[in-house]
Amino acid sequence: MFKIKRLLLLLVIITTTVLYKGFSRVKNHQSPVVIVGSGLAGLTTAYQLVSSHNIPVIILEKSNSLGGNSIKASSGINGANTFTQKSEDIDDTPELFLKDTIKSAKGRGINSLMKVLTSESAGAIEWLRKEFDLKLDLLAQLGGHSVPRTHRSSGKLPPGFEIVSALTKKLKAIAESDPNRVKFLLNSKVIDVETSYFKGVTGITYLDDGNNKQIIPTENVVFCTGGFGYSDSLIQKFAPHLAHLPTTNGEQTTGDGQLILSKLGGDLIDMGQIQVHPTGFIDPEDRKNNKKFLAAEALRGLGGILLNQITGKRFVNELDTRDEVTKAIQKYGPSNDNRAIIVLSEKVYENYKNNMNFYLSKKLLVKMKVKDLVKHYDLPISVGEMTRELVKYSTAKKDEFGRSLRINTFGGDVTGETEVYVGEITPVIHFTMGGARINERAEVLNSRGTRTARGLYAAGEVSGGVHGANRLGGSSLLECAVFGRIAGNTIALGN
Repeated sequence: MFKIKRLLLLLVIITTTVLYKGFSRVKNHQSPVVIVGSGLAGLTTAYQLVSSHNIPVIILEKSNSLGGNSIKASSGINGANTFTQKSEDIDDTPELFLKDTIKSAKGRGINSLMKVLTSESAGAIEWLRKEFDLKLDLLAQLGGHSVPRTHRSSGKLPPGFEIVSALTKKLKAIAESDPNRVKFLLNSKVIDVETSYFKGVTGITYLDDGNNKQIIPTENVVFCTGGFGYSDSLIQKFAPHLAHLPTTNGEQTTGDGQLILSKLGGDLIDMGQIQVHPTGFIDPEDRKNNKKFLAAEALRGLGGILLNQITGKRFVNELDTRDEVTKAIQKYGPSNDNRAIIVLSEKVYENYKNNMNFYLSKKLLVKMKVKDLVKHYDLPISVGEMTRELVKYSTAKKDEFGRSLRINTFGGDVTGETEVYVGEITPVIHFTMGGARINERAEVLNSRGTRTARGLYAAGEVSGGVHGANRLGGSSLLECAVFGRIAGNTIALGN
């Protein structure tokens, strides 16, 4: 009996010690968390750690500025069953959003991650609204979505820029008041992570702006380095059939994170699943430039249509998933130059004025009369046929291509003098769905499905499994916000 009591006492002591160490981890992080990358995923992770858990962070960014590709996002951020949707009497649920996401993924990806993405979407929207005073009061229905759920704010700033700017402003304010809580290191390229079998992550190595090797001791590293849409070598390796296409990605998007995580034992999945966005603007003054401005999907979601340059007529449901719209452009467009014409009404302009003003300033969109549209692009139809095409789209009870959402149309009284907004578009490499496999806690996993190393995380486009074969528009910013917050919370609770 005495031995049993001693054993029970010993068990209590061991359990208490383990729990104490777990709780002390929350309160006493001796080393800062290192976050690699300063797009929305990195900024979200940093803010969650600092503001909610009082854990210091160091943000390493290989470029000379913050924001990554997130700053370019122009359609919005998805959320299901949000305050904005309810105010507009839009009936949406996380379950419906999950159904749309799984359908778009086409049998690839990891359903449990998609469930996290969609179930946490409303919370992410509310966090942005309340914590950063963002309106997110306007909605659009993008391709593959059953209802309008892509949020943006009324105002002058595009959604990606607005959200990234809000987080950056708050983090910089914290850094100024207490430099030990937040540090930004720009022009700092991470080259390796040190790990130990027993301790997990122990440090990270990077090259500073003088190309000198530096080491930061740390127990936790979160990779938020984005995709590899600008890497010719990785595109050629995983999707050589797309190597000829232009891209919307910034020059920093070269897959560094995927390569380092793979070297550390991380399992790279779905690397061949690269999203070709159907609408990248063709600059009429620099048609061959491999870098394109994105013609945001919101342009089509808010009423824009696509015309075939061979026939001068519509040829696709513009709100089908991105891969299907791309296929249609490549199938029906000119064989030697896959392109189409995007045409937008004055009502679209009124609803998306700030973005369209930017496109107009860059001469990517031009305002012209319908008769000039036919003449400028030498379309093989008469002005009368063109006006009937626009009227048919605006008034027909049944859309021959299956487009159910038709708002901000051209109306039922279109003439050759009616003014429209017009540009040329072409498919572009936009997003890489593949990356390092993670679990629901944002931990990087190996090929066996177990944790690669304690303290190693990934969030955003560097991770794989969240989107499968095709990402829904508006889910990129959402992924960053959801899994960035999760990474921060996981670290705070102890790993």
